[in-house]
Amino acid sequence: MAELCRICNTRRARRRCPGIHGDICAVCCGNQREVNIFCPLDCHYLREARLHEKPPEVDPKNLPNSDIRIHERFLRDHEELVLFCTFTLADAALRTPGAVDSDVQAALAALIRTHRTSESGLLYETRAEDRIAAAVQGLFERSLADYQKTRQEKEGLSPFRNAEILGVLVFLERSAISNRNGRPKGRAYIDFVRERLNISPEAEAQSALVT
Repeated sequence: MAELCRICNTRRARRRCPGIHGDICAVCCGNQREVNIFCPLDCHYLREARLHEKPPEVDPKNLPNSDIRIHERFLRDHEELVLFCTFTLADAALRTPGAVDSDVQAALAALIRTHRTSESGLLYETRAEDRIAAAVQGLFERSLADYQKTRQEKEGLSPFRNAEILGVLVFLERSAISNRNGRPKGRAYIDFVRERLNISPEAEAQSALVT
């Protein structure tokens, strides 16, 4: 007798799912992918689905922090900081078990609130309420602090100003919103950055253990 899908227990299993370590049908794969299944980013079926995903339509008027304008010149002048923050954010998410795109957005929102407060002359750190998002935020903040220290002590460069970091964080937030797929366990944005910056897939090792 043919093996039944581990999820619906009705249809015949057609493919191996690395997310649940069992065989499932194509329908459940499509419906439950990144919804109830935490899919490893190297899953063949997830890779195929990515090719057909359409990014959401985003109205610029509805973007958070819309009062902060990010110009192309700003991105060119701060290319080093943009690349560092983009890489570090995705790497932090990959190294945090269970982290998904919504956790990245929550971490960015907390980071932005912290830096906006600093711009007003106050020192108050906002922490993401969710444990996983807070872990991503913490990894990012420690890496940024080390980066600033290295630039100053070893390269003799001035630390990036708060306003510069704030601008880059807002840019990353908009990029995350524009490249998400909206699924509860979706990691389309994390995957988007991982591919473009060639982040080693080994970074996902412990994150993939969480389902």
